[in-house]
Amino acid sequence: MFDAGAGFGIGMVGMRAMESLRLEKSYRMWGSDLTRDYTPFEAGLGRFVRMGKGSFIGRDALERQLAAGVPHAFVTLEVHDVTDADPLGNEPLFDHDGRIVGRATAGGYGHVLGKSLAIGYVEPAYAAVGTGLVIEVLGERNRATVLVDSPFDPDNLHLKA
Repeated sequence: MFDAGAGFGIGMVGMRAMESLRLEKSYRMWGSDLTRDYTPFEAGLGRFVRMGKGSFIGRDALERQLAAGVPHAFVTLEVHDVTDADPLGNEPLFDHDGRIVGRATAGGYGHVLGKSLAIGYVEPAYAAVGTGLVIEVLGERNRATVLVDSPFDPDNLHLKA
């Protein structure tokens, strides 16, 4: 079954491997990262919304959100000093004063990057690359740093290889 790909190192892959890879690419998944709770602009997917194309369901709400300011930004985080567990999702994200400023929607270990990762939503003031945050994993608070979107291969060179 794998003979044809043996020269390329083909092997089996499961859901946990796919989850690890998607976190490293900041790929959003419907049901955990993309829900009815967040708009495409909050999810960093505004490039797929054509506000000028005419009427569509939700257009008025999106216009109001853009006028008032988008309340959340989607980020990818490196989680530092993890001991026993990586984030899984739905963990609170804090600023350094202990105020909740967002929540993780998914997390796990990025095997290619060799880092514990989380993705989720924060208040826009905390979305800049390099911003330090705190994430609570199983009751333990860990340092976290906002990474560039798609920390593995941000220019998609591997996808075009």
